[in-house]
Amino acid sequence: MKLDKVFLRNLFLYGVIGAISAGLDTGVFALLVKGLHLNEFASNVISVHCGIFLSFFLNSRYNFRKTDRFKTRFTAFYLTGLFGLGLSSLILLLGQKIGADVLLTKIFSVFFVALVQFFINRAAAFSDRQ
Repeated sequence: MKLDKVFLRNLFLYGVIGAISAGLDTGVFALLVKGLHLNEFASNVISVHCGIFLSFFLNSRYNFRKTDRFKTRFTAFYLTGLFGLGLSSLILLLGQKIGADVLLTKIFSVFFVALVQFFINRAAAFSDRQ
């Protein structure tokens, strides 16, 4: 993997879009857990889905500029998002086991999972390969 301008641009925009999506994810999570007193794991499922949908739309349109093969790209992106959901749930569980603050654990998981998902999405959902 070479660090060319396109890669760096994609990584930067993925980070910006990820921050927007993570803000939505974390905001919905906080509202559900702290405001509505819902279970943190159910809240995580709901909030992550909100982030996945927003992130796909913004990345496909503004970052990778790939709007063709919508179903195929969305499926790959969504499956990567579900993988991220599993990973973030595992991180939440580990945070709970060690007594870490749930919101701090959630914020950590968002950054870690986003980095993993960037590489998967770049190779799968937004690849030029068919």
